[in-house]
Amino acid sequence: MIRDKLKFDASESPPLFTTISLAFMHVLLVFDAIIFIPNVLGKTAGIAPQSLAFITFGSILVSAVFTFLQSRTRFGIGAGFVLFTGSYSAFLLCSVDAVKMGGLPLLASMTLLTVPLVFLYTFFIRFFRHIITPAVGGVVILLIATAMVPIGLGLWAGSSVPEAAASTVSFARLAIGAVTVLTLTLLMLFGSTALRLWSPLIAMASGYGLAFLTGELNFDNTASAAWIGLPELSAWPGLELNIQAMHLPLLFAFGMGMVASMIESTGNIMLVQQISTRNFRRVSYDQVQSGLYCDGLSKVAAGALGTTVPSVYCDNLPLIEMTGVASRRIGTIGACLLLLLAFMPKVSGIILDMPGPVIGGFLIVIAGMLFHAGFGLVAMTKLNNQHGLILGLSLVVGLVAGGKSFFPGVVPASLSPLLQNSVAMGGFTAFILSTLAYLAPKKGIEGVFRLDVAELPALQRLLTSGRARLGLTDMEYNVLSLCCEEVFCHMAAEGGKGQNYSLTLRMSKAEDGYFTEMVCGHMMDDINNFALPESLLQATPAELDQLGLVLFSQYARDVKHLEISGYSYISFLV
Repeated sequence: MIRDKLKFDASESPPLFTTISLAFMHVLLVFDAIIFIPNVLGKTAGIAPQSLAFITFGSILVSAVFTFLQSRTRFGIGAGFVLFTGSYSAFLLCSVDAVKMGGLPLLASMTLLTVPLVFLYTFFIRFFRHIITPAVGGVVILLIATAMVPIGLGLWAGSSVPEAAASTVSFARLAIGAVTVLTLTLLMLFGSTALRLWSPLIAMASGYGLAFLTGELNFDNTASAAWIGLPELSAWPGLELNIQAMHLPLLFAFGMGMVASMIESTGNIMLVQQISTRNFRRVSYDQVQSGLYCDGLSKVAAGALGTTVPSVYCDNLPLIEMTGVASRRIGTIGACLLLLLAFMPKVSGIILDMPGPVIGGFLIVIAGMLFHAGFGLVAMTKLNNQHGLILGLSLVVGLVAGGKSFFPGVVPASLSPLLQNSVAMGGFTAFILSTLAYLAPKKGIEGVFRLDVAELPALQRLLTSGRARLGLTDMEYNVLSLCCEEVFCHMAAEGGKGQNYSLTLRMSKAEDGYFTEMVCGHMMDDINNFALPESLLQATPAELDQLGLVLFSQYARDVKHLEISGYSYISFLV
């Protein structure tokens, strides 16, 4: 979908009925995942029924509260977009091991001991700006889409079908899923604006209708659930305070899970910015930082409640592209619906009874849209050979890990959810290789200047002294001098007057040119935000001031302007 054709962006408010309907659709897509790990723990770790009820309630409650906070932007907590929170599959087996080793208290303690990794990464995110880039986020999204396809097919085909009725049931499930997929796809491709808005509900109704006709529709969970349900507060597990040496491998597994979670969450927040903003131009790392702080707090809350570790989801984000509605009110209403589900098991049962082929068909279409979104994030960066190879290797490593067939006997069972998780391993690979590429020695120069145009001669002296080291020709030297002067003047003019600011310049030789980055400690207008006056004779002084930037844009390539934690970073290639 073209970003500037959003019907409602994040800051706008659609009609209330539309908001509630779309919020319900988002909740339908993520609710199973929210309670997935509590359900697995209940079936594999021998948890008492009252304890299982408590951690399931806690998972839904944490999801509701932090989905709401992610839709806000106050106090630097929350990205300000539709971002749902729920239990994260990378923690599945280490959570099971923790419960078997020391019960739910040990699970809570492992969560709280490793969550500082998320806050440390978030606080120092500006130092990772060359490592966790939109391109890396795009690869993570592509791996999520790849992992989603077999999940969708499994739900569509079913996993436990009686052999005697396999052919009949399989055909019925095939038909239900196919009707859902075709209805959704055709409405999105050829429907009018109004039909595209309601295409998810229409496709779901079609799937439900065929499921009813073929006998695939049942309400077992709904019938057995109570209308109102509250857990026993005495079932709160508490914390395990006696951490011993035998717990260290488990602590390492949780730490790896936290790193995988923060890399994936970074990619998800980049993606939601891209699809929720009209005329999207660049990723806001301040919003990424705020969203990650909220994600870290959700993990703290989960640890305090003794429930499973949550993370930010992207499974539902293609609904924004399907409908053209990105209003943060959807996140607010969705959080209210989740809060309702926490206290009303009967309503939760209705969602759990959704036919597998319907939700499976939805996930197949969503995977296709995530591929589109992932390629969009990758395309935001002009890749050289080094970066292209890093992203390609990361994608391959993720696919190999997700295939679970590469020396499966060698992988420790306790680490298999991470080492055989395509998103985690692909993300780790991109992170490590990008870090090594960034830290590799390069020919370059660096200098620090007062943010004052009177420092331009000092800037020229630095360039002249580094000319031989960088191997600059006369043309390259003149072009770099011009570009550096224009960026210096832009940064000095945009809020630097009367303040004792400094500017740091770093320049290095790259395989595709000379990479330059200039950093200062205040915010400013985007350097790409300029327009050529229609007539130079009638141009205003402000428009004439932009001519230098117009000239700069003709010589500089891959110009990026980032603002992170009050710092401005402008980089370009010549």
